[in-house]
Amino acid sequence: MKKLFIFFIPLLVLILLPNKGLTQPSLKVGALIPFTGRWGDSGRECAKGMLDAGKWINQRGGIYGSKLEILLVDDTGQPAETIAAYRKLNEADRILLLYIYSTETGIALLPHFSFNRIPALVSSFPSHLANPEKYPYVFSITPTPLDRSKIAMTFISERSGIKGRKPKIVFVGSPDHLGQHFLSEAKEYAKGLGLDIGPDIRITHLSQSSSSAIKSALSPLLTMNEYNPDFAYLSLTSKEAYSVLQEAKSMDLKTKWVCNMRAFDETLVPFDGVYGVQPISPFGEDVPGMVDIKEAHQKWHPYDSHTLSYVEGWVTVQVMAGALGRSLQEQGFSRERVKFAFEGLKDFVVGGLIPPLTITARDHRPSVESRVFVTQEGKISKYTGFISVGR
Repeated sequence: MKKLFIFFIPLLVLILLPNKGLTQPSLKVGALIPFTGRWGDSGRECAKGMLDAGKWINQRGGIYGSKLEILLVDDTGQPAETIAAYRKLNEADRILLLYIYSTETGIALLPHFSFNRIPALVSSFPSHLANPEKYPYVFSITPTPLDRSKIAMTFISERSGIKGRKPKIVFVGSPDHLGQHFLSEAKEYAKGLGLDIGPDIRITHLSQSSSSAIKSALSPLLTMNEYNPDFAYLSLTSKEAYSVLQEAKSMDLKTKWVCNMRAFDETLVPFDGVYGVQPISPFGEDVPGMVDIKEAHQKWHPYDSHTLSYVEGWVTVQVMAGALGRSLQEQGFSRERVKFAFEGLKDFVVGGLIPPLTITARDHRPSVESRVFVTQEGKISKYTGFISVGR
């Protein structure tokens, strides 16, 4: 069995080698994904999914006979290394499209790819970046953090089961700007739905060490316990969320947890009854788009286990390929035509792996809906159909 080995060295570039039978010029896309650090666990899974999806596409003829070449770079989070990696992708490799996993990196590189007119898919970005008048080259495949929080508030208001008083909710997340930029609007939306908002609970980025993680979470959770909320909306990484939930369980908190997209994945299955606003299908879910994923998994690494971050990587490449395939290849591929192709996606379906995408020249948000999943009996299960908050 052939295995993919990823070595964690700065600016490592892994090239997805194309099928030798493809004779048209290759279509190069860049991907900046962290393999270590706060987002390393989910980033590595996303990278595996991207590589497998690209290999799958190339073995089936590529994109109109052109091979898809994915240049995958370890995003170390170091400014100098990030800029050097970006410059190589832009100037030497002449990529048509850029994928950026980390929101922080996306914001840092925003002036550069906007100046160079490179369409960039950012895994998750603040809602103001969806304004194409100001940011014409920024795209995504998932709803913005603000829209996801609104979906969570809608879910809570409709399914709280509380009668005779307002459901009480707190927002739990990191103290940095990206952890709370959506809060003001989310709270106003929640109040409009009749929810009672408690104090913000800020938890610093937790160490991988269990003891230090619990210590970091303890004091904020004591503050939260004093308010005694019915629900908490949790915006952290999945490993950080695990530490918080572990401590909450030891304190016997009765609060019900609703996690955002990044916090909710298979890491949380030891805790029953945790909800997640998750637009991406968990690995193995019975949806049409999972058929190819399972077949690729069985062919190339049947003994591996995967998370929904792997599915995110796979479906990201499928959307990229869809946009490239709509880019008027008979006139020659170009970055500008790829941008227009993204803005022409309407009810674009990827086998149910994500909500249908509609991106226009006036609104770069791909969708405003998501399903809610729940952890139960050691697995992730669908709890609701798509909940939409409208545009």
